[in-house]
This record gives sequence, C-alpha cells and structure tokens, in this order.
Amino acid sequence: METIPKIISAPAAAPATSNTARPVPPRPRQYDARLARWMVTPLVDTRVSPNHLTTLRLIVGLACTWAFAQGSYAMANLGAVLLVLSNFIDHTDGELARISGKTSRIGHLYDLASDALVTVLLFGGIGMGVAAVAPDPYPLPVPLSASALGWIAGIAVALVFFLRMRIEDRVGKAGTKQASVGGFETEDVLYLMPLVTLFDGTRGFLIAAAIGAPIFALLVIADYVRVMRRALPVEAGESAATAEAATAVEAAQPMAPAAFAADAEIERALDAIDFDAATREFKSQDAFIYLEKFLPKAVTEQLIAVVRSVTPNVNRNYLPGHKQGGSVSRHTLDELAPFVAELYRSPALMRFLERLAGEKLLPSPQDDPHAYALYYYTRPGDHIGWHYDTSYYKGRRYTLLLGVVDQSSCKLEYRLHTRNPGVAQVEGAVAYPPGALVFFDGDKLHHRITPLGENEERISLTFEYVTDPRMGTWQRFISNMKDAIAYFGFRQVFRQLLGRTKR
Repeated sequence: METIPKIISAPAAAPATSNTARPVPPRPRQYDARLARWMVTPLVDTRVSPNHLTTLRLIVGLACTWAFAQGSYAMANLGAVLLVLSNFIDHTDGELARISGKTSRIGHLYDLASDALVTVLLFGGIGMGVAAVAPDPYPLPVPLSASALGWIAGIAVALVFFLRMRIEDRVGKAGTKQASVGGFETEDVLYLMPLVTLFDGTRGFLIAAAIGAPIFALLVIADYVRVMRRALPVEAGESAATAEAATAVEAAQPMAPAAFAADAEIERALDAIDFDAATREFKSQDAFIYLEKFLPKAVTEQLIAVVRSVTPNVNRNYLPGHKQGGSVSRHTLDELAPFVAELYRSPALMRFLERLAGEKLLPSPQDDPHAYALYYYTRPGDHIGWHYDTSYYKGRRYTLLLGVVDQSSCKLEYRLHTRNPGVAQVEGAVAYPPGALVFFDGDKLHHRITPLGENEERISLTFEYVTDPRMGTWQRFISNMKDAIAYFGFRQVFRQLLGRTKR
C-alpha cells in the first residue's frame, strides 16, 4: 500500500509511464510559433480542428488581398493588418495539429493550397491596388504596369511553392527549412508590412517584390536541381539507363488472368497484320498509322464494360474555343479498372508498337495521369481543337488511340508533315470505331476531334509511351498544370501530395 502514495505524490512521472499520455512535441524556436502554441493549447480537447484554423486563415488572407486591391491608403493599411493576422493564424493550425495529434492527409494539402493561394493573390492584389491610383507603366527595363508587376511576383511565388513541395516530397521537410535568425524566419519580414503601408511605401514594396520574387525563385530552382542530382531511385536526376531498368520492372509485374487472355488475343490478332507494310506506312506518314480493325472483339467488349463502370468518375472540363469533354485518369483506372493497366503493359502490344516506332518504348512514369486514360465525348459540342500531343519528357512520347465506343459523327482530323520543311502537308480524317487503332508520335501529328452531335456518344482509350521517362522541373510544372486544368482536375493530378502528413 505504500506504493500508492508514492505514485500519487509524483504526478510528473506519470506521463512518461502512461500508455495514454499524449507526447508533447519540442518547444518551437520561432517566437510567433510559441505564441501560437500557447493560444491553441486550450483547443486540444475541443471540436476545433487544424482545418478550422486553416479555413480561418484562408478567409482572413482573402480579405487581406481584397483590401489591398482597393487602392486607397486606408484600405492598404487595413490589408497590412489583415496580412499580419493571417500569417499568425497560419502558425496556429500547425501547432494545434502537432500538440493534439489531429492530423489528416487532406489537411496537409489544404494547408499548402491555402498558403499558396493567399500569398499569390496578395501580390496580385497589391499590384491591382497600386495600378488603381498610379496606372502609368513603371520605368523598368521593360515598361510594366503595377498590375503586371504584382502578377510577376505572384507567378514567381507560385513556382516557389511548387518547387518546395517537390523538394519536400523528395527529402522531407528538412529540405525546405527556412533560414532563421534568433527566433525569426525569413517569412516573418511580412510582419513589418503595416510599417510599409503606414509610410505609404506600397509602391516601393511592389517593385521590390517584382524583382526579388523571381530572383528567389531562381535560387529555389538551383536548390531543386541540387536535390534532384542526388543519387535517388528512379527520379528525374537519374540516368536514362537506370530509369529504363526501373520502368522495365514496373512493366514486368505479373499480369492478371484476364490480362493473360487479352495478351494472347492480341498476339493472335497480330498474326493477320503485315508488319513490313505497316512499318512502311508508319514511316511514310511521318510516324502515323491508322488500323480500322486491331483489337480482338473479346478485348473490346471488356473495355466497353470498363468505360461503363467508371463513368461516374468522369471529370468534365471546358476550355473556351478549344476543348470540351470528360476524362478519367490513370490513377482512377488503377483503382477501379486494373484491366486497363494490364492491357497497357501487354508484351504483345508493346512489341508491335516498338516495331512500328523502330525504338525501345517504356511505360510512362507512375505519376503521369496521361499514361492511360479514357476520354468521354457525351454531350453535344464535346470536342478538342487542333493540337499536338507535346512531349514534356526528355525523349519522345508516342500516343496510341483505341476506339471503345463510337456512336457519333465525330472525326479525328489530322495533318501530316506539318513540321517537315519542304514536304507537302497531307490532310486526312478517320472515324475510329470500337477496336480501331491510331498510333503516332505526339510531337509530329497535328490533329483534332470534331464536335459531337445531338444524341451521340464517343469514348476512346489513350495509351502514352515514352523513350526517356525523365522530365525537367519547368516541364513538369507546365505538364501538371495543363493536366489539372484541361483534363483530370487538381485532385487527380496532384494526388501524391495526399500521402503526406499534415503540416
């Protein structure tokens, strides 16, 4: 019985031995983070979550950008105060997450997106506000309006956020740690914004941001290149030989029984094709060929079943004057229709395509949502305008189109030899029915899909193969943004970020 009062009289030792005690993270080094932790500690056992605080930060941040965009002296000062408040609240969500254990994958992405949106719009809002009272261009090497200066800074900041996320994804948060002096970080300079607006220095701040943000972006690019050059498995900085070997491992994964059957069906179908004639046609048409009958009926029927099953997951998109339609990315197909992934890696299919191309083809990297995707034309007017399937990879990218459903008047219209000086262009059009094949070098074929008519439907499957799976930093940024806006949505394109721990 004597042990009982000993335990009771030593409460400080209880947390160390208790199985239910919540571990206390180390004390923050930054002064604002310390204050934020002290303020959110009472919220630990309440219903308030870090995401609630992130939402509050987002609202205050958007109000800040609106105030700056008004242009008046009073509103600029209000915007500066809201900026300080927004930046401070940005520390509270992370501190609450750390001390309460209230973490979520979506929360981390939400926090990053809020930070990026508020910061980018901040510079845009400042530029709009200054332009409202001083619309004349600034005497820089290239005359630019205040609005242009603001968006230059904002775009540079967007690039910085993107690269820092890539660095963090590769080497962890330590790779994006900010420089600090005492208890202050680089970003804490924004706490001085009320002094800038109080003394009417917003214009000078804007010019400094338009110059400084791109310079800082260049430094981050250099840091990103340094990180990418480290010896890491199957990433952008590796050698082509290593990338090819790693991608070949992916391609060699065991196939499901249905895929075995499909591969055997394709092998039999290839027996009826004159390889030499097909290869000559492909080369004579500058890396383009159309085969009306290619996929066996059994394989086509399986694909039709697939497109019906994943229809609820179609992402619709609309780009005025260029594109209207729906799509389902590789990531969704991996989860809901693995047969497509197996068909994509069919040894018989890849051997045939390599023989046409005359070079080794590799599957696109796992983070490429375009590797294999379904494209839905289901509403009147669905179409895509003239374009190339531009390769953002270091090597060539070949596109394979397979007809799945075609109850439409749509045509694939194309132009051959558009990039061959001295060679006459050739125009053509095909309507590829279920089971048909179109194979071409994406950088060479200029093509479009004509608009869908009333009560029509057209669904096709696209496979993308590459000769070198490496991609540069800027090209990856452009490719991801294009895919997010024009095809699959941000959630699908940036889905890898969901695997991170919040904050």
